Amino acid sequence: MTFKKIDLNAELNKQLNDLRFKESFDRVQLQYELIEQIAFVRKSKSITQARLAELTGVSQQAISRLEKEKHLPNLDTLIKIVDGLGMKLTITER
Repeated sequence: MTFKKIDLNAELNKQLNDLRFKESFDRVQLQYELIEQIAFVRKSKSITQARLAELTGVSQQAISRLEKEKHLPNLDTLIKIVDGLGMKLTITER
């Protein structure tokens, strides 16, 4: 069986022309940017995942899954993690 090579960037650019796809893609991008920021802050404060788990009551495994972008947390869990890092989640108008 032969495989067809796909240019992922070109395919993504085609898909981004679909407004519904673009809106969903942008929403997911924002979620992953938030996850990256959380992981960055945790590491910059030299807080281990285990210590963050102790501070928040969220399991270390859940924090690991979040940082590996394998799971998006519910809002309650996200607030616990942000609070445990000494941060505040703020919503602003665009």
